[in-house]
Amino acid sequence: MEEKIEKDKFCTLRMAEYAVCDHTAQLTEKDVRMTKLSFLDWLAAAVSGCKEKSAGLLMDMAGEERASGDCILIGQNKRTSPLYAALINGTLSHAIDFDDIHDFLSLHLSSPVFPAALAAAQITGATGMELINGSINGMQMMVAVSAAIMPEHYNIGRFHATGTIGIFGAAAAAGAILKLTPEQMCNAFGISAGLMSGIQLNFGTMAKPMAAGMAAKNGLMAALLAKKGFTGRADLFDTDFLISLSANASAEKMMERLSGPLGIHELRFKRYPCGAPTHSGIINCKKIVAEHQSKPEEIEKIIFEPYPRAIRLVGITHPKTGLEGKFSIPFTAAAQIVFGRVTMETFTDEAVQNPDVLHLLDRMEMIPNDEFTPSRGGRATILLKDGRKFSNSTYLLGHELNLDESEKEVFEKYGEILNPRLGSEKTEAIHREIMNLDKAGRLDVLCSLL
Repeated sequence: MEEKIEKDKFCTLRMAEYAVCDHTAQLTEKDVRMTKLSFLDWLAAAVSGCKEKSAGLLMDMAGEERASGDCILIGQNKRTSPLYAALINGTLSHAIDFDDIHDFLSLHLSSPVFPAALAAAQITGATGMELINGSINGMQMMVAVSAAIMPEHYNIGRFHATGTIGIFGAAAAAGAILKLTPEQMCNAFGISAGLMSGIQLNFGTMAKPMAAGMAAKNGLMAALLAKKGFTGRADLFDTDFLISLSANASAEKMMERLSGPLGIHELRFKRYPCGAPTHSGIINCKKIVAEHQSKPEEIEKIIFEPYPRAIRLVGITHPKTGLEGKFSIPFTAAAQIVFGRVTMETFTDEAVQNPDVLHLLDRMEMIPNDEFTPSRGGRATILLKDGRKFSNSTYLLGHELNLDESEKEVFEKYGEILNPRLGSEKTEAIHREIMNLDKAGRLDVLCSLL
């Protein structure tokens, strides 16, 4: 018999009630539109990661373990068990760091939430609106927990918050779609707490994207187990658990944020397939070189002034591999100057050893500048051998999203990634299905195309 939750366990029960609630009657057209656009961007990011070695190794492991089921593996024309689907699809979508970012929190919302939600939807035969509602609930859970423990959890604890916080979003999204009771959801939170993972020391390795995949898989598993009667600490958020994640944790802030603005609207979509703190350097160097027709051999020195934390996160000065290059302000900027653009094809082991790139890497310096912390932007100054000096500053985040402009950018990104890989006909069909997700019954047609 299911254990009832004591009424004085206020925070955990409130969180659980929100997580499993059907909010569809309160969702606006903008809420639904943003969720569909986010799903499209997430799918593009997942397809972009299909050829990464990390994805291949995980699929090999699933094959060796004879994992079977009806849940789709994105871009693979294969199906597997729900848990392996969540793990692999979550890893795919974070594999080349092309997934969305949050406007002011150091984490990704879509990569843990959508894989768990999609697998849960396939298990249950959920509708498109049930997928949308569960995904919004899961992302709201992430921003609520983040309000309690960030930024200390990330800056001082050095945890990879996409993984450690993402598991609660994945559990909530799956819990809503699986129609857990609030009491079952409370147990799912307790189960999730014991399965949290993700550290920043793994940035630049395959373990970084797998943190998103593990959050998706473990969150889904927590929800599935809780539905069967499996128990975890059912008063999790009413204990000292949050304090263990951040010395300044505040359950009050978590509850305030839960009923605050929807986190789905705080997503921002990436222009480049690399760590977000590198983007200002790319944009600044692109503008300076374009305006002043500077060539690599004419450059004496480049000084970057990113927000301080960026140097720790993406400050690799001389990357040895293409994967390390994704977390290098110097390399991404050098690539923009030498190759004229930064794309998925930029991050190869050959590119980081290009002679012109190496020439520039030896002439770069990074100086932290706290002016850019709120926007996660930065300044670049290029000094030429003839004595001329040019600077440009970029403020990336902290402003309201223009949904029309973002929709155009995401559609272009989606087409550029999927057309050469899946063909135009299938790419257009998937696009139609996602844009009509709120009108869809079961997701069989969409999943058959993925």
